[in-house]
Amino acid sequence: MKRIREKVLQFIEKVKPKNKKQKIFWLAGTAIALFLIIITAVIVSAVGKSEEVTYKEKTVVKGDLAAGVTESGNVDVGTTVQSFELDISAFTGETSFSFGGGMGGGMGGGMGGDMLSGMLGQSQSSSSSDRSLEIEEVYVEAGEEIAEGTQLLKLTAESVENIRSELVSDVTDAELVYQQALTAEKQSLTSAEGQLKTNSLYGTYSESEYAQTVSKLTEAVTEAEEALEKAQEALTEAETELSEKEALLSEEKQVLANAEYSAAGTDKETELYWWIIAYQTAEDSRDMVETLEEEIEKLRDTIDTYTQEKEEKETALALARKALESGEITARGQRDKRAFNAENAQEIYDVVVEQRAYETETAKADYEEAKTKLDEFDSVIVDQIISATESGVITDVYVAAGDYLTRNTDLVSLNNYDEMTITVSVEEDDMDTVVPGSKVNVTLAAFEDEVFAGSVTEIGDAEIDSSTNKTLYSVTVTIENTGKLLYQDMTAEVTFVSDEVSEVLYVPVRVITQEDGVSYVKVKAANGSISTREVVTGFSDGVNIEIKEGLSEGEIVLQESGGKK
Repeated sequence: MKRIREKVLQFIEKVKPKNKKQKIFWLAGTAIALFLIIITAVIVSAVGKSEEVTYKEKTVVKGDLAAGVTESGNVDVGTTVQSFELDISAFTGETSFSFGGGMGGGMGGGMGGDMLSGMLGQSQSSSSSDRSLEIEEVYVEAGEEIAEGTQLLKLTAESVENIRSELVSDVTDAELVYQQALTAEKQSLTSAEGQLKTNSLYGTYSESEYAQTVSKLTEAVTEAEEALEKAQEALTEAETELSEKEALLSEEKQVLANAEYSAAGTDKETELYWWIIAYQTAEDSRDMVETLEEEIEKLRDTIDTYTQEKEEKETALALARKALESGEITARGQRDKRAFNAENAQEIYDVVVEQRAYETETAKADYEEAKTKLDEFDSVIVDQIISATESGVITDVYVAAGDYLTRNTDLVSLNNYDEMTITVSVEEDDMDTVVPGSKVNVTLAAFEDEVFAGSVTEIGDAEIDSSTNKTLYSVTVTIENTGKLLYQDMTAEVTFVSDEVSEVLYVPVRVITQEDGVSYVKVKAANGSISTREVVTGFSDGVNIEIKEGLSEGEIVLQESGGKK
């Protein structure tokens, strides 16, 4: 106030009139001027008493700054869906085995695979193939903010009891399969060990076994050939004898005919002697013919017999040769098989053991899975209640009382603050630095000095803006590590980074004041005193600005803001 009065006096002295006329006007003007000055002084004084300058403290930070194309958009909070994930389906284990040695030759196992399968089949058939739980009551609704552990819904006691009973039965069935698999594995191990010894032993005489088999078959062929040869010889002898007998019979018949002719042509009275000779000769020839005919008949029967025997021997020989041919192939295969088994006896043993071990492990896994399903059921459903697994605001409720739950049934959806996105339109000329995964900075009016990091996650197809005739791209960015600071539809600015500096000192742009082209900041000392300091600025991202000279990391600078007392 004193300062204003001094300036008024200086002004009055300067404009003081030099003559009477000027004095009249001067007095009138001075009165008016004094009145205005007094009013102004009163107002200034009043304002000075009601307003006081306040400051926000900002720290000089060292870090990275980035700049680029900036576009505006709205925050979109993602959603997460809580579903009923419990597997309450009937037990259908993957184990499939039978009792036995597994390497040729089985061992009795008491309860065979078929019997076990039948037992399990009966047990499974008693369980529902499409199990479900009935909802008795839903406790939440859309728009409600909930915390992790909040009760979402209640299930009917009957449906919970039924499903749990079936899950317990599944555990019993799976345990039975596992125990039977253990027994089968032990049996297979014993059988495999015996087979290992057998295979190793066979390998030492597989060649001699082959030679012995072939020798026996060859001997059978030789015997058949000899038998056929004897049959052929007997037949040949009989045929030769028949031929001789038939020739002799022909001769005797001729002798008989001659003798009968002589006897008939000889006078018995005059030539009795010659008649007797002719008659006797005829009688002897007749006896001989009869004898030869009988012998020939017998020889023909014998030849028929020998011919049949020969055919039988030929068949026997053919069969023996066939047996030799096929037997040699079989024996060779058996020899090679035994040699292979002997050579790979250990590997064969290992395969059987590993197979049985795998089946046992699978049965064990099935059993543990059945137990896990029961344990998860008991941990998720407590006193018929299913509770929320996350906190947030419910956006949708997908179930109602009377509905049935099966695996993967959606229950509710909530805000998901891990999926905060902003979609903006970017002109084609500014798309040079906009690529999937590229860095962006996000600023919001509600957090004026804070820069949120993000990245480009999706770029839409190009579209023409009919009002400007420019090509625009819809670009979606995802904001990182926002916690729960942001909310749906907050206005934000997205800067697609095209230029940046690293490890520089910076302060908010708003703490900088300029006068005659020089930049200043107000600095608060440790003792609370405030001073004005000249600084040299550099790169700016629009929110913060680089300090090249004049400040040190950690110093406190002040940003002016008016406040009424």
